[in-house]
Amino acid sequence: MLEKNHNDFKRFYPSAEGLKDLPGGSVLICIEFILKKPYTSRGEDELYENPIIRDKFTCLPIVRPSTWKGNLRFAAAHIDDPRFRDNDIIMGRLFGSGSRKENGRRGRLHFFPTFFERWEKDVITPISRKTRKPGRGALEVEVIKEGSKGEFHILYTPYPRGKGFTKDDVVEDLEFLAEALKLMFYTYGFSARKTSGFGVIRDKVEGRLYVSDQSHEFRDLHELRDLVGGALGE
Repeated sequence: MLEKNHNDFKRFYPSAEGLKDLPGGSVLICIEFILKKPYTSRGEDELYENPIIRDKFTCLPIVRPSTWKGNLRFAAAHIDDPRFRDNDIIMGRLFGSGSRKENGRRGRLHFFPTFFERWEKDVITPISRKTRKPGRGALEVEVIKEGSKGEFHILYTPYPRGKGFTKDDVVEDLEFLAEALKLMFYTYGFSARKTSGFGVIRDKVEGRLYVSDQSHEFRDLHELRDLVGGALGE
């Protein structure tokens, strides 16, 4: 299904031109991707007739910034790489310490929505978590089909800064972010129904890394970690 063309939804995406007004060390990562498996914003436990979440202004299917943050945090928590000194500290810098804690601090990552222009209805058979067998009748859901294109944008600013801040923290933050993005997009997905493989993307992407007045291209998320280290070392 296709709604009328909403040409103005891209105004919600950030522009690389805005980096000049941000603190030094700020980085914008833009990824144009193609879904390898479908995406849905509703799980099997929702009510029958599962509509996908839509933006109130454009009426287009949307991945909310909060959804991106939650899925990326989930992937980051599964990073197992001895090259990083302390995953918990890095995650605190990137995602913040949480609003419920005293003196909670916001993170250095800023998330933006992703819009899709096409969606379809699909029928799934929910599987019981206890028996691992079909638990009830078929369920109709709205999905973004495999092969659909989307755009992901994430902004990193090296603030807030804690005691003992060094430029090495910025490189470590961004290399950790690159690993988390790779896990989220290629392994865990960013969709409901992760256990069914929903929400993973094809390996090839059209990516751009913006640092200050420089732009660097990448075609695979496996390239991003080395690209980040090289760009910040220039």
